[in-house]
Amino acid sequence: MAGKGNKGWLPQLVMFGLIGVLNTLVDFGMFALLTWLSLHYAVAQTLAYLAGMANSYLLNNAITFRSQRRESSGRTGAALRRQLRFLVWNGVMLLLSIGMLSGAVQLLGWSAWLGKIVVTILILGLNFYGSKRWVFAGDRSKKTVELG
Repeated sequence: MAGKGNKGWLPQLVMFGLIGVLNTLVDFGMFALLTWLSLHYAVAQTLAYLAGMANSYLLNNAITFRSQRRESSGRTGAALRRQLRFLVWNGVMLLLSIGMLSGAVQLLGWSAWLGKIVVTILILGLNFYGSKRWVFAGDRSKKTVELG
């Protein structure tokens, strides 16, 4: 499936990864501060993830997936739909990350930090896929579906 819709995924993945490094620094910095302040790891994960999520939206919207949304730029409805998709998708990623982190700590007996590292790595790929295919995708009502 080397169709037009698949062009540019590698540069996008690299940029998503670079922005992800910054998001991760924000996330881990907040997590470190909040756990140092004795907040429960699930609360710390939620607040830290939200800080990284805000950074992610701003930078990925402006840089990584900019070309995918050109056709809908300037249309308030399209921007609001994109923001809603971002919130929904990242809400799912947050819940999944908390569940996975809790499982790592409670079921596997890992430290919160080891769980945080492993969960962050696992969530990265899934988050990129959903961001590219759904959150920042252009207006699909004008596109045709490719088969095969």
